[in-house]
Amino acid sequence: MLTGPTLLMLVVLGQFPASDPESLVPLLGAPRYAEREEAASALVRLGGRALPVLRAARDDKDPEIRARAAVLINRIEGALLTQPTMITLDFDDRPLPEVIKSLGEQAGVTFTLIPENSPLWASRKVTVHEPTALPFWKAVDRLCEVARLQYNLGMYGMPQGRQPSFPLFDGGGLRPALPTVDSGPFRVSLIALHYQRDVTFPMNAQRFGQPIPAPRADRPASEGQRFNPAVTETCYAQIQVQGEPRLSLSQSGALKITEAVDDKGQSLLAPAARGPLAQRTSGYFGFNSSAFLQVQAVLNRPERPGQTIRKLRGVLPITVATRKPNALVVKLDGANGKTFRNDDVSVTVNEIRPLGNGRQTVLDLSVRNLSASGGSSVLAQGDVIGPRPDAPGPTIEVADAQGHLLPWYQMSVDVESGRMSITVTPQGPDIRAVPSELRVFGMARATSEVEFEFTDLPLP
Repeated sequence: MLTGPTLLMLVVLGQFPASDPESLVPLLGAPRYAEREEAASALVRLGGRALPVLRAARDDKDPEIRARAAVLINRIEGALLTQPTMITLDFDDRPLPEVIKSLGEQAGVTFTLIPENSPLWASRKVTVHEPTALPFWKAVDRLCEVARLQYNLGMYGMPQGRQPSFPLFDGGGLRPALPTVDSGPFRVSLIALHYQRDVTFPMNAQRFGQPIPAPRADRPASEGQRFNPAVTETCYAQIQVQGEPRLSLSQSGALKITEAVDDKGQSLLAPAARGPLAQRTSGYFGFNSSAFLQVQAVLNRPERPGQTIRKLRGVLPITVATRKPNALVVKLDGANGKTFRNDDVSVTVNEIRPLGNGRQTVLDLSVRNLSASGGSSVLAQGDVIGPRPDAPGPTIEVADAQGHLLPWYQMSVDVESGRMSITVTPQGPDIRAVPSELRVFGMARATSEVEFEFTDLPLP
């Protein structure tokens, strides 16, 4: 059996596969600090391939291995959030539903053809062969092109009341006409260019209590010289940043325009240009799975502007998050007053209270995030996710005895203490269902800067 130092030396010398996470994880508890650091670096390089073994290592008997595994999991999960999901498109005359299923399995996203159960879909065949894997957004665009489909960025989460999905519609290959650029797993779209000039007249130019002077005989009152109007101009670009459906976004800093110039070479940068902080999170309403941000890039319109914006370049700082795959599962029968936990979250069921109508149930919970950097903490603002614009899927799910997800809405939440109250509201065929199981997911997070560049745009 190889010892830690011997195994590490073989890895460094290339005589032992550094691509084997099961061999590298034991080295996280090696006697020497340098050996532990080298093993950690090798595992980081493996990325997602190392995660299953690292998750298992959180139960290792060696406290050093447990601690380092937890740190590496957060580090790798965070790095994966800012990398695009790669999709392989290699299909030869395959039914569209089969292709859609394969695409969803690769992306970790549920795709839904709308209208569902239409005979149109089974009869449509797809042939597409891409020599290399494509980033998520380009793969979706390519599929829509060959399969005569289209999508709407504002309609994630349809159909309502079930697992979030990415809806695709029949569209003859139509694609959105928005100027777009892709940056990792993010798609940046230019929604609009806006220019407005306002002339505002004062309601009353006289001081309160002072007599209004009579008009001068040599200057009619209608002449504009009497009024001193205020003239203001507004020019900005409306920009939308869309993450892959697995992600949620929040703006962590001001949009910065680094270059803006028209076709005459004139700068369009506004003095101290800072786009206002827009909504911090977006795209989640009940069961919606999208996440996007809309921000304004303030511009300066020259006195004699050109015809086009030759280049508009900038960067938006964001925090990106997604829920972790393994939920803490709590059986609600007999859970009153008990605390449950895993490596990511801790949940205390304070009270389960049926409402008078017999169809709704209130769950009073206290939730703590255990995987936050620096140790245990209460919830971050984006951790409490119900019918609000925060994430690609609820971090809290409620299911009946058959495993069917039940809709719920948030009655109250105290982010500081982590205490919240939610009301479960069965609907449709499940209207008489009783909540049986609570699932609480941890969140993985990372910071990123989304860069974009647009060229040759009409200047308003």
